[in-house]
Amino acid sequence: MLQIDLFEKIENNEVLELLKCIGIKTRAFKKNTYILKAGSKIDFLGVMLDGNAVISKQEMNNTSVIEKLKVNDIFGHNIVCCGETRCPYDIIAETSCEVLFLPFEKVITPCVNLCNYHLQLIKNIMKMISKRNSLLNDKIDIIGKKTTRDKIFAFLNSYKTAEGVFTIPYSRNEMAKFLCVDRSAMSRELCKMRDEGILKFHKNYFELLK
Repeated sequence: MLQIDLFEKIENNEVLELLKCIGIKTRAFKKNTYILKAGSKIDFLGVMLDGNAVISKQEMNNTSVIEKLKVNDIFGHNIVCCGETRCPYDIIAETSCEVLFLPFEKVITPCVNLCNYHLQLIKNIMKMISKRNSLLNDKIDIIGKKTTRDKIFAFLNSYKTAEGVFTIPYSRNEMAKFLCVDRSAMSRELCKMRDEGILKFHKNYFELLK
């Protein structure tokens, strides 16, 4: 638990002091169980210690995938930082997960001793929030593309490595929901791009050729 970005530049003994001072708690979740339900009260920040989870939102008869969470990712910040108290989406454990919960008010309010490690914790959280917001801005840019092909290409480029071979953490269904496109149309476009020599793929493995 100590080897995560949240506790960067904070000594192990200082982390233990924070656990006592702030009241940080951890909780384990089984696969396919809710970490947080839409409409439930939220007054904390969550950090993924282990496993993966999916943030999704139910709209009419359609479920959209907002993003996926992996180890080190933070969630809840975009709600509590705005003064909201109810969660607008579901967070579901995609695998067995362990999550760290931090009471928001205690985290952002330094104790009377103004401990350096508490101030460092606040800096670390702000850094993590900035990274998450940057990823959400990338998604807005991706789904704002005009065509399904442009959305696919922008999405895959966001995972592209220097070698051009990479994996994505989404199934085809989840990818379509993330891109806000029809799955069948997306699959057809992927096949066209493959036939045109733009990319290669097998399940979650991709290679961009152009």
